[in-house]
Amino acid sequence: MFRAELDALPIMETNKFEHASKNAGVSHKCGHDGHAVILIGLGQLLAENPPKKGKVVLLFQPAEENGEGAKAILDDPKFSEIKPDYIFALHNIPGCEKGKILCKPGSFTASVSSVAIKLKGFTSHAAEPENGRNPDLAISELIQTIKSYAEPDQNSSNFSVVTTVFSQLGSKDYGISAGEGEVHFTIRSWEPDILEELKTKIETCVETISKKHKLETSTDWFAEFEANQNDETAVQLVKQAAEENELEYISLSHPFKWGEDFGRFTHEFKGAMFGLGAGKTIPVLHNPGYDFPDEIIPFGVNMFYSILKLVHVEFHH
Repeated sequence: MFRAELDALPIMETNKFEHASKNAGVSHKCGHDGHAVILIGLGQLLAENPPKKGKVVLLFQPAEENGEGAKAILDDPKFSEIKPDYIFALHNIPGCEKGKILCKPGSFTASVSSVAIKLKGFTSHAAEPENGRNPDLAISELIQTIKSYAEPDQNSSNFSVVTTVFSQLGSKDYGISAGEGEVHFTIRSWEPDILEELKTKIETCVETISKKHKLETSTDWFAEFEANQNDETAVQLVKQAAEENELEYISLSHPFKWGEDFGRFTHEFKGAMFGLGAGKTIPVLHNPGYDFPDEIIPFGVNMFYSILKLVHVEFHH
């Protein structure tokens, strides 16, 4: 099985070329459009030269960015009929020379989770904040304390990233001291057990700070991505495919920090995701000026096709 994602992102495109997004506030800023075209290219090769033995499944998956797509597919009763021996995917990598292949066994992407923390006190006149319960100091303390839990050393087994992604407090009514607010974080680590420890610390922190400020709170965990675990044999197939296509293979020293819901598939089946260099000067993923470089499409198509031949799928000639 070979998988590509389909979804775009809620990002306003800044590029002015002809193929810029026609939908305001929505654009392909992660290259999923390019990944889908690579899978179509593999489909064209298979249509021209179908396998005489074995079955190849091309999976076009929606909803990767919110972590819901892979889960929905695995939960679909129709999918239970498909039991792939191996599953592969790729992701373009800006900042790396075009056509280079990046991979490693074990964790390839981080375990990721997001949390929304809501705090509720009560309003008062802005001239008399002492008569209300304003969550402002609690939110400030939460941000400082929770961000201090991060372990930024990528070479550490305890590595973790804590990012504040959203915060809101009160309303734009200048006679009212705020009575409620919320703050959201994403957290990520190389290993799921480190992520679970971090989640526990955050829950305890919320409980302590809300009690101190006499606030009601709720925490909601969502958009969870399992670490993508690359099978060693599958990684060897990726490496051999790179050699067959005369593409430089780079063995990564540590995983990528972003989350990828392909991890749900590698939790169920042997498989691997690999990186495909998109170019050194390409804007980073999720940047408003990013654009998938079409020149790397043949590299992706040929890598997938070579992997197929290496797993002994037989073709007519």
